[in-house]
Amino acid sequence: MRFLSKILLAGFLLTALSACIKPEVIPPPTNNVDLNCQFSGFINGTETEYMQNIKGYNCYSSNLVYGNPSPNLSTVLYTAEISSFQYPQKVKLTFGPQQWDAGVAITPTLDMFNDFHLVNSGDVLPLKDIEDMPNSSPGVQVEYWDVNGDKWETSTDDQPGFATITTLKQASDNTGDYTIFECVFSVTVFREDPNQGLLSLTLNNCKFKGWFKR
Repeated sequence: MRFLSKILLAGFLLTALSACIKPEVIPPPTNNVDLNCQFSGFINGTETEYMQNIKGYNCYSSNLVYGNPSPNLSTVLYTAEISSFQYPQKVKLTFGPQQWDAGVAITPTLDMFNDFHLVNSGDVLPLKDIEDMPNSSPGVQVEYWDVNGDKWETSTDDQPGFATITTLKQASDNTGDYTIFECVFSVTVFREDPNQGLLSLTLNNCKFKGWFKR
């Protein structure tokens, strides 16, 4: 009888102990897109480089959306800039337009986003003014901010240049959908000065690696 009591007591203790132990919850692995950015080139003849996580530089992507009621097509322009909160110098690209019917989807679908960037990958793109881009064929505008924070930009009317955006990779994670690209360009950028009139400087042999986000 005493032996049976010991067995019952041991069983009770094992049951109580197992009830107190909570199973370990292992979170599912995250598939983060590897996002890296850098810029290099000659700005008015001076070799210049901005690198991710050096002097606060990083890439920031946003979209300019021009919505229209269906069946009129809406338009999105994709932008990417490499900039720092510590320094005023930065470079920004605006690329587009992509058009879609907002009555069918609030934003371009992932297939549309991927196809748009793949179709235009490697093409020599004309330089365009942002205000002209929503209703035009695909093009790009390059903007540069100097050490004083003054903005310079390419313009269709002033001098032709070239820019080629090549899609390197397309991937998604829990933060969004991305097209990772490299843009190669040599352009002249302009700034209107109230005292000196139209000023210009050159951005030659430039490479900007960054990303657009859907």
